[in-house]
Amino acid sequence: MTTHYDVPGEHLVGALANSLKSVNAIQPPDWSNFVKTSTHKEQSPTQPDWWYFRTASVLRKIGINGPIGTERLSRHYSGAKDRGSKPNRSNNGGRKVLRSIMQQLEIAGFIEKSKKGGRRLTPKGQSVLDNTAFDVKKKLEKKMSSLKKY
Repeated sequence: MTTHYDVPGEHLVGALANSLKSVNAIQPPDWSNFVKTSTHKEQSPTQPDWWYFRTASVLRKIGINGPIGTERLSRHYSGAKDRGSKPNRSNNGGRKVLRSIMQQLEIAGFIEKSKKGGRRLTPKGQSVLDNTAFDVKKKLEKKMSSLKKY
C-alpha cells in the first residue's frame, strides 16, 4: 500500500489541492484575496487558488509531523524578513491563515484535536492522503524509476 511518505511532496500537494477543491467545507474566505501569508512576505499570493495548495500542504504536514499546533506549523512556513541595511531575521508564518485552514479541515473531518495538544489526522484524512498518494505514484512511476520499489 502506498502512503503519503512514498511520493514527492510537490507532486502530492498539487494532486491533493485539486481533490480538495471538490470538498464543500474547504473554501477560501473573503479576506484571502488581500492577506499576506506572513510578515516576511512583501505581497499577497498571486496564484488564484493558493488557499487549496496551502490547505493540502498543511494536511500533509499534519500527517507527517502530527499532532502539531498552529505555532509549530507557522515555523514550517517561516522565512527571512528583509530589514533593509540591518541583518535579516527569521519570521514565522501567519497563524491566522493556518488556524482558518485547520478549522476547515476539522469541519471536513480530515483532522481532529489531539488530547496532547495540536491536531492530528483522522482515519478519513489518512485515507484521502494515501489514496491521492497512490494515484500520484501511478502517474509518476513512468517518469521516476525510483518509485517502483514502493
